[in-house]
Amino acid sequence: MKYGICTLALVPLRAEPAHRSEMVSQLLFAELFEILEIQADWTSIRLLETAYPGWIQNGQFRELDPVEMEKYLAAGLSLVGREGGLLRNDTECLYLCHGTKLYLGEAGRFRVAKLDMTYQGSINSFSRDDFETKVAELAMSYKDAPYLWGGRSQWGIDCSGFSQLIYSCFGIALPRDAYQQAELGETVDFISEIKVGDLAYFDNADGRITHVGIMLDRDTIIHASAKVRIDRMDNEGIFNQELNRYSHKLRIIKRYT
Repeated sequence: MKYGICTLALVPLRAEPAHRSEMVSQLLFAELFEILEIQADWTSIRLLETAYPGWIQNGQFRELDPVEMEKYLAAGLSLVGREGGLLRNDTECLYLCHGTKLYLGEAGRFRVAKLDMTYQGSINSFSRDDFETKVAELAMSYKDAPYLWGGRSQWGIDCSGFSQLIYSCFGIALPRDAYQQAELGETVDFISEIKVGDLAYFDNADGRITHVGIMLDRDTIIHASAKVRIDRMDNEGIFNQELNRYSHKLRIIKRYT
């Protein structure tokens, strides 16, 4: 079995091996994956953490053997904090976005796949114990970030990428897509029982869950739709005041803590 590690700050994961193909997600720097198939210009992969599949362009990653990967994962795990950070050496400098996972040695040393760099920047300090008191503040720091299908960063993010990223900062791993996230967690039966940080899911006309947002309180939601925005929500769904209509139909509310 072959493995790889993303060696650029943020790269597209495509549905098919072509630039014109749909971007189904993105890889952040140092994300690890299993290599399934290598072609002349593209490689089929499956992410280790979420088992999410797609195609990445050759030249945007390096191969890892299992022994090297084990050694890398033995270092201490850190998440890049909200302010971002830099990886540097004498010849290279990479800006890393919030939520990037790094296994760092002493003095912030990042060493794997023939890369030897030092991290300088913010480190996420939240734990699961901070979820109830800090999740709303962190989520609202993304307000007005642009929507991007498949996006996972402040420069462009989709609805499930947003919930996945925010939750990861509190040590809670979620799958990539909204319908996958909705399969986990405990159901919140009534609007009156909503707590901050609960995830609300919304379906389309065919009954397929296609949208997710983070509850700020019992009737306020933050979600990525055109941009990361704050709207009112009730038993029917999300009411967009700018459009003066409901934009998303509520299906279910889930809790993960």
